[in-house]
Formats: sequence, structure tokens, C-alpha cells
Amino acid sequence: MSEGTDQAKRRDGFIAAREHELIGAIAEPGDPMADVCAMLDALLHHEAHARLEALKALYDPLDPDAPELRRDQSLAALDAFETALSEALARANFEEMDPSDVQTQDATRLLTGLSIRPNASGIRRIRYFARGAHEQEIVRTSWFGLIKRRIQTQVLRDVVVLVSFQGEDEIRRRDRRRLARMRRGMRPGATLLKHFRGIAAPELVTLHPGAKPAMLPLDQFWLVAPAIVAGAPVMLNLLPAIGVIAAVLAAYFGAHGVIEDSDLKRALAAISGLVAVGAFVMRQRLKFEAQSLRYQKQLADTIYFRNLANNAGVIDLLVGAGEDQDAKEALLAYWALRRSERPLSKAEIDRTAEAFLRERFKLEINFEIHDALGKLERLGLVTRDGDAYQAAAPADALAALDAAWDGLFHFSMRRG
Repeated sequence: MSEGTDQAKRRDGFIAAREHELIGAIAEPGDPMADVCAMLDALLHHEAHARLEALKALYDPLDPDAPELRRDQSLAALDAFETALSEALARANFEEMDPSDVQTQDATRLLTGLSIRPNASGIRRIRYFARGAHEQEIVRTSWFGLIKRRIQTQVLRDVVVLVSFQGEDEIRRRDRRRLARMRRGMRPGATLLKHFRGIAAPELVTLHPGAKPAMLPLDQFWLVAPAIVAGAPVMLNLLPAIGVIAAVLAAYFGAHGVIEDSDLKRALAAISGLVAVGAFVMRQRLKFEAQSLRYQKQLADTIYFRNLANNAGVIDLLVGAGEDQDAKEALLAYWALRRSERPLSKAEIDRTAEAFLRERFKLEINFEIHDALGKLERLGLVTRDGDAYQAAAPADALAALDAAWDGLFHFSMRRG
């Protein structure tokens, strides 16, 4: 059986090929182009390090593990960090996603087998960013493997989730206790960062910190139906049993009458019935708790092995990913211009790069031509005449990159 989630296809600018594979495809050993690649990579790495330190400094007061003296719960601190984070995410070819646009409760249940209801108590803001969207078939089995369901869905290679919690002065009284139960150890005003790999679009809701699986109708039926069948006779005998026990107690305390042996036997039988009712209720409660634990384990298994990094660790991965994408975009644009015998327009460079990635690496992407040419122009590797661009010769490109590298440090001039 094949069932889809009816999601629109998305193409982003994420280049999944590794950089050394890309360089090997566009430059032969000993080719000056390989030296251009190495110099360009070194310059972009230096620039990325500065961005990394700036982003870490902005996140530090929002980090859940920040010392009390450095904490900042203000919206201004959150907004400043979010602005810088959004730029870093865009550089790494992440796009913001609205979960409601790509998933429905039915699609989530179909894929995960769970009905998820996120609880937003104490959450100030939550945002999802993703890249590397592609179509994939997922096979789910049920009934001990007898039934297989093939689901065609959109899978996101990388997902970054930003969760900001309300400050002390924002949390409502009724939410404070709920927040403490659900998010133990999370201080007010903190901001969480989570990086996941290989998440299907309908599974985005499982990444919500307040995600809570609800009982499925079928499971409710298997809990309620036996309860009704087995509990009905017990409940029918409950009221008479209570009446017998009340009469025996009244006689015992001298309110009226005399306790007969038959009354005692009936009272003992009634007490046994009440114990049976209590045992039955407890058994159904334990069944409910066991099913809830199975739901929670299934939810945890969905995300546990896909979590790559948390909090400050996400920033390291993110800035490194941005540097990697910057280098590959610039190299592809420079290569496209070098292989052409005439100047090219942006659209022509874009089509050349996309066609190369499609033919060589089987990648369908939306190449970020504006970012690529912006970097090349800034470093003096291309010239522009109107709407046409032309690449500098490798020797001239290396001279420009060497001058840019020398211009990073001026310690000898300071000593003089």
C-alpha cells in the first residue's frame, strides 16, 4: 500500500556533495584551480571563525547552563541572537518552516503511529529551520509485520529548532507548575537550540519540547471495551454490597438490630466485591500507564538517535556548515565562469551550476547565485560589465586572494 502526505516539493540551496569531492570534479591535480580553491577556503574559514565567536557571545547569556551573573532574560537579548542566528542559518542554506504548512495530525499519525499534541506552556517562541528536503519512501509495518504500508513523504536532511522560554515576569501562575513538571531543570528566559538529522516533515511536531502523545482511538477501545465487559457485573453488585456493609456497621455500633451470621457472610462477600472493584480499577490504570510509557518510548526513539547537537554545540556545527556552503557556492560559480569562453549572466551561471550538480552528483537544488557572486566580487575573483560576469585568470585570482590574506594582519606595521 502506498500512501502520501500530499506535501509540496521543496528545493533549497543546500549542496550535499562534500567539498573535496566537488574540488576533485572541477580541478585536476596540479591545476592552478586547485590552489585557488585552497586559498579561497582558507579565507572563508578565517571569516567564519569571527562569526562563530560573535554568535557564541550573543548566545552565552541565553544558554541554559550560563552562570547566574551572565544570564539575560530580556527580549532584546533574544532578538539580537535570533537575528544573528537567522543570518548564520541562511548562510548554511537553511530555510524557516511553518510546521502547519507541511504536516497534518493525520499525516503525523500515519508516519509515527502517534497522535501528538504539543503543549506550549511557558514557551515564549519556537522556530523551525530545515535544509536538504528530498522525497523518500518509508515503510511501516503493523500486525506483527503482516501488513506493510509504504509512505511517500518529504524528508529533511537537517533541522534546527530554536525554543525560547518565558522569563520570570512572563510566566503565568497556572503555567509555572506545568512548566516545572514538563521541563525539569530549564530556567526561565533560557533558549534551547537543537540540531536533528533525517526528520520527515510530519515528524516535526515530535521535536516540540512540549510534545505529548495522546491515546489513539484503537488503544482507547482496547482499554475501555474490556473494562465495560468485565466491570459491568461488578458495578451492578456494588450498590447492594455497600448497603449490606452499612447495615452491618450500623448493627455493630449499636445503631439498630443484631448482627446475624448470614449478615456477616454477606458483608464479607461485599467487601470482597469492593476489593475486586479496586483491583480492577488498578489493573486498568496500570494498563493505561503501560500504554502511555510505550507512547513516550516511541516518541523518544523517534528523535533520540537523530539528535546531533544541543545549545552551544549547534552553533559550532551551524557556522561550520555555513562556511562549507559558502566555499562550495563560490567555487562552483568561479568554475562555471572559467570554463566558459565568454562572460555569463547570473541566470547562465545559475543554470550551469545546477546542471553540473544534477549530472555529476544527482542533486536537485536551487543554486544561491547571488551569494556566490557576492563573495567572488568582494574578493576580486570576478569582474562585471553590466549584467555579464567574467572570472579572473587563476594567476590573477591567486594574487588577489594572497593580497586579501596579507591584509588580515598588520602586526609588522604596528611594531614599526
